[in-house]
Amino acid sequence: MSDPRPGRRLGAARALALLALAACAGCASVRGWLPGGVPEELEPEQVPAALATAREDLERGDNERALEWLQAASRARGLDPALRDEVQRTLEEAAARRIEELSAPDQDPGELADMLELGLPRQIAVTASIRAAGILRDRGEPMEAFELIEKVDRKFPLHHERVAAGDLLAAIGLELAQDEPTFFGFFDTRDEAQEVLEYLILHAPWCARSDEAYETLADIYARDGEWRLAIERLEQLVLNHPNSPRVPAARLRIPEVRLSSHKSPEYDRSELDRARRELEAWLRDYPRSENERAARILLADALLRLADSDLVIAGFYRRVDNPYGARMHATRAIAEAEAAGDAGRVERARAMLASLPERAAPIEEARP
Repeated sequence: MSDPRPGRRLGAARALALLALAACAGCASVRGWLPGGVPEELEPEQVPAALATAREDLERGDNERALEWLQAASRARGLDPALRDEVQRTLEEAAARRIEELSAPDQDPGELADMLELGLPRQIAVTASIRAAGILRDRGEPMEAFELIEKVDRKFPLHHERVAAGDLLAAIGLELAQDEPTFFGFFDTRDEAQEVLEYLILHAPWCARSDEAYETLADIYARDGEWRLAIERLEQLVLNHPNSPRVPAARLRIPEVRLSSHKSPEYDRSELDRARRELEAWLRDYPRSENERAARILLADALLRLADSDLVIAGFYRRVDNPYGARMHATRAIAEAEAAGDAGRVERARAMLASLPERAAPIEEARP
């Protein structure tokens, strides 16, 4: 008659399993022992006993030791397919329990992250690592979380948790970007935010918040005077996320950054003219936007700078005795100043035009 007490049955099963394993402890394939007294690798005939021991450990709640036995069993060569499948199923169960165990608030996320290096099946290792990264972020260690995600991506570039990892990267980078300046005016985490968000748009462009990442990067670069990079990130937002609600603001921000980056009307005419065209297109596409007034102010700024540019060039052509070029630029300055509604500049441009010969044949223009 069998003993109805489960503890005694488990004890007997464990004793038999350990005896079976001890009988093969001297096998040549056993290359070492893990901290819990588990061999690193088993012979095929040792696997059933190891499997029984692991199941007993699971019933006792010793998920870590069960996982060690199952890892050793999974490394055995030449297993019967049915036995290998059974080992794999039990290994996945033990790993899932261990991941949940290490996800508890009182546990060290480092142990969870270490599962990436335990030779576990890819899906288990990745799940544990992304879970650990989330815990690190929640505990105020965002860069450690970012570095762990980087490590997972390097090891398993096409892993199944890419969407979750992308969302986590976005949360980390955007939170770092919100850091306020210190007493001396320095930002503690802006550089880290830039690093994380640049990684995000390169490796996880499908992320739901990548449009926000582009926008935030543009703000970071604009604050640092990196005008070209700021414009590039805004253009990428518009191109890669055409349906994003952030697109209208990004399209308006692009010419604003252009105007901020070019202060001298003598040398930046092509960029000023590009900003003018972008603003005119924006006003056509968003005729009743709440930002219409801001767009018209920027357009007036672009037009006035273009008028100043044309007046400077007209004066240059007058000095080098090229009345045709001078008249052309003065005439254009009048149109630009009128469009901007600046009567003073209109008067100056007309005075310039009046000072020139009424008729002037075109000659080869000198470069101003």
